[in-house]
Amino acid sequence: MNAILTASRTLKETALPGGRLTQQERQQIALGLADGLAYAEIARRLDRPTSTVTREVIRNGGPTAYRADLAHRATERRAHRRKRAALRGRMRRWTSTDGTRRPCASTRRRSPPSSSRRARPG
Repeated sequence: MNAILTASRTLKETALPGGRLTQQERQQIALGLADGLAYAEIARRLDRPTSTVTREVIRNGGPTAYRADLAHRATERRAHRRKRAALRGRMRRWTSTDGTRRPCASTRRRSPPSSSRRARPG
């Protein structure tokens, strides 16, 4: 097992952006937990902060239920979920409820007429 855990230093080149754990690192965490190693020892062997290993294990079932393959899939799912951007301020007032970018009915009533529709003096 030591060969597997110490081999992770070469995995740094293939690490995911944002410092995410690779699938191999998750497998090494699972092996370390199965061997009864402390989080700090697993983290030291992976050359990662202890908090990273602790959060990974707690987020994915705890020390007795942690499974590397399920943890990796769950992380990919969390990373790819889409978040809808919230409209703020003026844009919220000018966007209708059906998602189109036209003024909503209440805003049209309150808005002054555009220059092309103004009455000309005459």
